[in-house]
Amino acid sequence: MIFERIQHHPGARGQRGALFALCLILVLSLVLGQAAAGLTPWAASVVAAGNPEMRRLAAGNYHSLAIKTDGTLWVWGHNGQGQLGDGTWTDRLTPVQILTGVAAVSAGFFHSLAIKTNGSLWAWGYNPEGRLGDGTTRGRSTPVQVLTGVAAMSAGDGHTLALKTDGSAWTWGENWKGQLGDGTTTDRLTPVQVLNGVAAVAAGDSHSLAIKTDNTLWAWGYNGNGELGDGTSADRWTPIQILSGVAAVAAGGHHNVALKTDGSVWTWGRNIGDGSYYSLYTPVQVMTGVAAVSAGNYYALALKADGNLWAWGWNQDGEVGDGTNTWRRTPVQVMTGVAAMDAGAWVGKHTLALKTDGSLWAWGDNLYGQLGDGTTTDRWRPVPVFGFAEPPTSTADFTVTNITLNPSAPLAGGTFNASITVKNRGTQAGNPGILRVWANQRATQDCAAPGGADINLATLAAGAKQTVQISLPAGPAGYKTLRTFIDSQCLSAEPDETNNQDVKGYRVFAQPIADFGVTAIDLTPNRPTAGGIFSAAVTVKNRGTAPGDAGTLALWVDQPGVPACGAAGDAVAAVGTLAAGASTILTLDGLPAGTAAAKSLRAFIDATCVNAEAYDGNNQQVKPYTVVP
Repeated sequence: MIFERIQHHPGARGQRGALFALCLILVLSLVLGQAAAGLTPWAASVVAAGNPEMRRLAAGNYHSLAIKTDGTLWVWGHNGQGQLGDGTWTDRLTPVQILTGVAAVSAGFFHSLAIKTNGSLWAWGYNPEGRLGDGTTRGRSTPVQVLTGVAAMSAGDGHTLALKTDGSAWTWGENWKGQLGDGTTTDRLTPVQVLNGVAAVAAGDSHSLAIKTDNTLWAWGYNGNGELGDGTSADRWTPIQILSGVAAVAAGGHHNVALKTDGSVWTWGRNIGDGSYYSLYTPVQVMTGVAAVSAGNYYALALKADGNLWAWGWNQDGEVGDGTNTWRRTPVQVMTGVAAMDAGAWVGKHTLALKTDGSLWAWGDNLYGQLGDGTTTDRWRPVPVFGFAEPPTSTADFTVTNITLNPSAPLAGGTFNASITVKNRGTQAGNPGILRVWANQRATQDCAAPGGADINLATLAAGAKQTVQISLPAGPAGYKTLRTFIDSQCLSAEPDETNNQDVKGYRVFAQPIADFGVTAIDLTPNRPTAGGIFSAAVTVKNRGTAPGDAGTLALWVDQPGVPACGAAGDAVAAVGTLAAGASTILTLDGLPAGTAAAKSLRAFIDATCVNAEAYDGNNQQVKPYTVVP
């Protein structure tokens, strides 16, 4: 039998779990909604089956499909049989767009399906047994229309299932084990009807499943591993009932996962999930409190009502996503904040998960780039899919960008002014709220310390700045720290940001002092020529509270990095006396440009060489410049 199967299908085979059958909203809301709206349990489930999130993803054998919120369909991964539908047979390591107006997708062995918003069903890829349903066995590298009035579909290994809006189920393609359910083993090149009153369908490797509107689950096709769950290993060419109270079902390669209306998860077939190693010929329960399920070849996924994603089963290529390649016989949690997911098909084992923030993640086997991260490297933990890892909706985002003190060396017992600039770094306008300022701090901020103040800020446009001034008590003499925060509480930064604060060190003096600093440097020309000379105009200011002699201004030019006191190009100039608050500009001519390169000019006042004064680091300034050939 195995040899016959391999002959019939060259290369790897597989399927994916039925997307439409898995599309549930939270089970809890279903239960509550039934009582509130007077709906039957299945009526609520039918509404849930239209959940657009679950229908947006499809992990195939070695390829992936995803629908963006604008209805465009994007594909990536293996394309040897045209299963990407982009008109080529070229593998894609990152997503490419192929269709618009798409509502749902499904991916099988080497073929793909899409339902458009008008209910038309389109298919493309490998087609030896007519799995595309277009009446031929010709492969298609671009989508062809197959049916109209379609509500859901599922791509198996070599066959396909479709659910029409009138509740009729249709099948076509390979039928060697009766997986089409028409009572024969004859392949069908066009759709044939097999059931009525159907609410969801799922295609496995060589078996099929359908949930009727009364919540009963029906199965047919290959049963060698107990895929049909009827307690036997006998194939069935027509549908048989196996369970009741079923809300959704996922068909794996040789196993199935069913979600009941009470939120319990049941599995059967080639065993995964209950901790044993044997095939299960009847369903066994493995989990509770679940909202959606998906099945890969030898592994499965369950999305709980709290958005946590759980996985179990075969894990050779990291398809479980827990950071290992250890087979998990019972479920393990792998992700939070998940809105939808899909498990890949045999043999290309990979997983897709859509998070509630709109980002798309993938993990597992990546032989043909089916993870969409631009590589062919297997990933044992989730990685973002290129072009889908979009950040959450843009918001305003505020930070303190500058603090200036006047005077910079306040007197004990007096006051000083702080000029504080806040910027909106976000992409939307917003109100920063309260700017909190703590002065007179010995080391770290204390919310209850003296000198604290709150300032209400006005709304800022995206990218805009606002500067406010506040008068603060100097307190006793000593070294102090002024700390400011925006859009956070006291010393706690916002969850995603640490630079919403700024710190300014200063010293309070017992007596008035002079305090000098370099406040500006201008070069002429600003791009000196190699071997030539240039001039530097340096502004020095007395920021203190008393007049004083600023002493000597020292310049270091032609420096590739940190200035050395004996480096070529040193220059000095006497500044003289400056009144409190007064500035002067000194021009130093004839500075050597040196060789062509990126350079740094550094200027110091009231300090010796590179040592800043003990109480102030802003007595120096650096001017980057470039010497051109």
